[in-house]
Amino acid sequence: MEHKIVRKSNVLVEASYKLTAQEQWIILFLTSVIKTHDEDFKDYSISIKDFSKLAGIRHKGEYQEVKEITKKLIGRVFTINEPSGPLQVSWLSSAKYLTGEGTVTLRFDPSLKPYLLQLKNRFTKYNLHMVMQLKSAFSIRIYELLKQYENLKERSFLIEDLRTMLGVDPADYPKYGNFKQKVLNVAQKEIEEKTD
Repeated sequence: MEHKIVRKSNVLVEASYKLTAQEQWIILFLTSVIKTHDEDFKDYSISIKDFSKLAGIRHKGEYQEVKEITKKLIGRVFTINEPSGPLQVSWLSSAKYLTGEGTVTLRFDPSLKPYLLQLKNRFTKYNLHMVMQLKSAFSIRIYELLKQYENLKERSFLIEDLRTMLGVDPADYPKYGNFKQKVLNVAQKEIEEKTD
């Protein structure tokens, strides 16, 4: 894990989506196995045992839970703001289980190619192990958003823009005090204690 690097287009980093920490760990792991010279997505195979370890599944019935996670990831539609207009896309286009082998083969949606492949500029990169230590889904997203501006040492957001990027529904934490306590303070504490 320590040597795996996540590379994502800045447009994808700023996209509006909400995934659980568990789902983000899987997506970020898959992102970290993409080679910088890859011109197309490959089928990314992972054993159910390793998938369960990545997702923090520590009980019997892991096979069924892995199936539930991949099903949710295929159905998680999010929005990327492209210059020509918003693109709605899901993270994965397929998950194929190989009976008797104990593996699942995952494939990114082809629409994500410009945001994960052949990145030359305007992308964010970081060590996978940094985010694997974070338990809050919001901590992972805020870490990425801060990492994007690491060289500038500062980043400002309008609260509404940050809520949108984090996929926080207006009905969730409607008062700023609740948003600060449940999202921002939790992320700040985790990021300061567990990352670079």
